[in-house]
Amino acid sequence: MNEIDRFFANSVESIISENLGHSALSKIKSRLSEKFGIGIYESLSQFSKFDIVLREFFGKGADSIERKCFESILLLDSKSMKNNGMYITIKDNDLSMLFLETFGDEMKKNMINCVTDKSMTIYEILQKCDIPQTSGYRKIKQLIENNFLTIQGFGTSSDGKKIPKYTSVFENIKIDIEKNKVLVSVKIKN
Repeated sequence: MNEIDRFFANSVESIISENLGHSALSKIKSRLSEKFGIGIYESLSQFSKFDIVLREFFGKGADSIERKCFESILLLDSKSMKNNGMYITIKDNDLSMLFLETFGDEMKKNMINCVTDKSMTIYEILQKCDIPQTSGYRKIKQLIENNFLTIQGFGTSSDGKKIPKYTSVFENIKIDIEKNKVLVSVKIKN
C-alpha cells in the first residue's frame, strides 16, 4: 500500500498547508523528522506516527484534521466495493487533473496499460509499446515520479546487471466528466 500513500501525500501536504497554514505544516514536518526521523510522505505509510505528531499539536482536534484531509482527497465507494472490488473516487481536483493529463497522453496510457497485468523492465515496456527510447524514458520517468508506476521485482540485463521491473499501481481507472467536473475512480491492485 506504500505506493498509494505516496500518491496521495502531496494532496495531504497541500490540504494541511491551506487549512492550517504553512508554519503549522513546517512544524509538523520538523516534529516528524525530530521524533521519528521521517518526512510527511513516510508518515502516511506509518500513519500512527503522523497521528501522534498531530495529537501533540492539536490534541483531540487531530481527528477532525485527519478527517478533513482524507475527505478532501478521496471517497470510498462502498457500492462498487461489494460488486467489483474497492474503488476510490478522487475528490482532489489537482489529482483528478493529473489523471486526465496522464491518460490524455497516448504514450503514457499505453505504457500503463502494458504493465497492468505483468511487471516489465523499462526496455520491455518501450519495446512492447513501440515507443522511441528518448521520449519513452522521459515519459516513464514522469509516470514513476507521479506514482503511476512502482517497482515490482527485478530482472537481469544482457550484461548481468539487476534492473527493476515496473507495474501499474492501479488495476482499473474510470474517468467521467459531469457538469465540467472531472470524476476519477480508481481500483487499487491487490
